[in-house]
Amino acid sequence: MPMQLKEFREALLNHLLNFLWRQWSALGVLGDADAEDEWIIDPEPLLVFSLEMARYEPRLFDEILAWLEVNGRWLDTARLRSILQNQDENTVRVVGAALQHTLSQGDERKWRNLARFCGSLYKKQPNADSLEPLFREKSGKPHPLALPNTMDPNFSLFCINRLKVKNLKKSKEVPVDARTNLRFLLRAMFSTGAKSESILYLLTHEGGRPRDIAESVGLFWLGIQQALLDLSRSRLVLAKTKGRKIEYWLFQSKWWEFLSAGSYEDSTRPKWLNWIAIFSALSSAWKSVDEIATGTQSDYMKTSRLQDSLEIVAQEFARGGHDISKLPRPGLPPDLHQKMALRFLGGIAGMKEETASV
Repeated sequence: MPMQLKEFREALLNHLLNFLWRQWSALGVLGDADAEDEWIIDPEPLLVFSLEMARYEPRLFDEILAWLEVNGRWLDTARLRSILQNQDENTVRVVGAALQHTLSQGDERKWRNLARFCGSLYKKQPNADSLEPLFREKSGKPHPLALPNTMDPNFSLFCINRLKVKNLKKSKEVPVDARTNLRFLLRAMFSTGAKSESILYLLTHEGGRPRDIAESVGLFWLGIQQALLDLSRSRLVLAKTKGRKIEYWLFQSKWWEFLSAGSYEDSTRPKWLNWIAIFSALSSAWKSVDEIATGTQSDYMKTSRLQDSLEIVAQEFARGGHDISKLPRPGLPPDLHQKMALRFLGGIAGMKEETASV
């Protein structure tokens, strides 16, 4: 029997949350999900998307806060700033509140400027009447408001109402030697920033130019260019000229042997994915389905809203270099268009075909 929009929304939400649990489990969070994936985890876009979606999963949200207290040093604040510049107001303030909590736990030097940056993007002044509950039921219904004397002040700064964060279980250290955590291993060797991101890109691509690498990793291209120049002077990275442009590359087999002590075969090397593009697309897909399933728009408006979202999703996945199925064409009857559109979104999230059908 075909699913209704609200049933599809619930299935999509559960799948996205399970997907996030799986990624965080690979980073040391104490979840129940199995963490056997083939890709290289990217913590900055993962953090931003996870805090947005974990409003429907309070346990995951607080596990991430606990993880930040132990592992926040591994994160690249420049990449986070770049990603946050393209987020909506609600996401910015949730991330800002989480960072405000983290700096209150003692890592003020690292997070102070980024928390202030989030505050500059979200300029409303908090007051008791404007606070929004942080957490929601999976149906979308807000959790009850915390009383003033029980509210967390770090979240109140961003007009968010939640109980005071307390009694967080200590998170595990990131296992940097896990194959999905190659980005962390390189950061342990070269620190966060342009050098480790450039090497990771070249390990998983035949070569790259500074501007292309910068766009893929979410850093300013001049920083990437300087990092590649430094690395090429050390002969850790090599350069070749193509026309008027310089392309950088490295001996992948030697690097993989060095990084893994010979344990990485070609078939087991973790895969590169452009998670900045992918999480942006998944966020757009979720917001579209959420608004349509919980709204009262006409069939025409639902079709139009879906089509707009699908075009954004397709653009982001194409930018990430991934093959996607064809979009439903405009002009189809509303029922057929919604059915094909929701199947398309379900496929992107990895839902089984029978679950994604409507």
